[in-house]
Amino acid sequence: MTKTKAPALLTIPQATKQARRHVDRLMPGVGATVESRLSHDLDTDTPIMITVVTFPRGHAARHVLMVNLATLPGYRSSIDDDSSIRITRTR
Repeated sequence: MTKTKAPALLTIPQATKQARRHVDRLMPGVGATVESRLSHDLDTDTPIMITVVTFPRGHAARHVLMVNLATLPGYRSSIDDDSSIRITRTR
């Protein structure tokens, strides 16, 4: 019987770096911040990663950024505001 490795779990630095790539490409030089943290979905009993991107209010690229962030692996949902986007991903 062959043993297969379980896929590596998403880490905080990986999640932040993946989102930061999109932010830097779409909003260069605006002083946007990207922060990630671990959490847990109690309804499905699964670990999740929450990443919050903040940027200047009403930035023109915010909708394009949200679409791009939705392409990240494990994407589950997002909440957008006029100065931030919060995405939830499976870990």
